[in-house]
This record gives sequence, C-alpha cells and structure tokens, in this order.
Amino acid sequence: MNQQQIAVPTKNPGEVYIPALGKTFQQVELREDDVFDTVLVASGAQAVGTQYIFFRDITGKNAQDTNLPQPRRINAGDEVAVFRIGIHPRESVGNTLPTFNDYRKVVSTATLLVKFNRRIICDEGPVVKWPSGLGMGGYSDETGATAVSIGVPSAAAAPTLFVPQQLKDNDDLFGVMYFQDASGWISGYTTPSLSAAMRVSLFLHGVMKAPLGK
Repeated sequence: MNQQQIAVPTKNPGEVYIPALGKTFQQVELREDDVFDTVLVASGAQAVGTQYIFFRDITGKNAQDTNLPQPRRINAGDEVAVFRIGIHPRESVGNTLPTFNDYRKVVSTATLLVKFNRRIICDEGPVVKWPSGLGMGGYSDETGATAVSIGVPSAAAAPTLFVPQQLKDNDDLFGVMYFQDASGWISGYTTPSLSAAMRVSLFLHGVMKAPLGK
C-alpha cells in the first residue's frame, strides 16, 4: 500500500506542497539584521545640492560596503520589517583618516531622505536625527584622534520607528544624503569643505524573513 507524502518540496526554495490540503506553503527563517549600503563623500567643498545616493551603485563593493545583491533591491523572496534607520560616518577610508572636524561638518549640515518606492518612511531631516547605535566609543590619547559616532554607540540606545515599515523584494530602495544652502538666514554661510574623503553607511535594521533552503 502506497503512503501519500505529507509534504512535497516544490522547485522553489523553502516551498512545500501539502497534498491533503491541496495548497503550497512557504517555510521561512527569521533573523534580526541590517540592509545597508555605503557612499564615498568626496574631499573638498560640498557644493549646494551635492547628493550622495545610497543603494544605487553597488559595482565593486564588498561585504563591508553593502549587502544588496542588485541595485535598489533586497534578495528575491526576502521581506524586512524595518524598525530602525541609522546613518554612520565610517572611521576610515583604508589608510585615510577623516578628521573629527570632518565628522562634525557632515553630521551637522547634511540632510537625509529615505524612501521605499515613492513612500517616505522618514521625513527629510538632518543626519543627526538617525543614530545607528554603531561606531566606536571611548577616548584616545593619540594626537589628533578621537572616537566618533552619531549618538551613543549602543544599539539599545538608538531610536526605533514608531511603526515598522515593510520592505519587500519588489520595492525600490532610495536613500540620499545631500547638502543644502543656509545663506538665506545665516549671513556668510558656506557649505562645508572636508579635508579627506569619508565613507558613510546607511543601515536599515529590522527583522528579515527569507525562504528556508535559499
């Protein structure tokens, strides 16, 4: 006597067919992690309107720079419930070390906007609004050195979104950091000039759902 299989794997990762129900189901794994990307902010004067766009250019980047498999999209079949957005100026570009003043200029004068498709999940605002909870803490007695992060380098201290935002594999990610003019109300205002190039990473932290067997 032949015994009918309870669950039959399909050709899709993590998907099984239940003959008794006549339906397919997706087996998934959940983990807490980040979707992230990094831009290189050029040295020198940051002209009004200068934009640094996240998630768009991933060619040549590796695991320390981004974890996107393709521009603007997460892995096929994945979903993310994003509950924290954080931006972090990285401490070095290889052997090049941006100065503390460079950090202060970017954090204090740059603006960030993040969207999924055309939906704004954060109002536009200063970079300082979005600490990542990452970065170095403490102090150094090395000449010209300091430990820098936006806010406290503690994930528990980083603020979360009141309503988590759902990111699906067919959503287009859009993030841009840019510099605006303030001369209209600050006499003699000039946009910042950086002494060295600086990497800046944008992290979308949340709960990721991916098909089992992927």
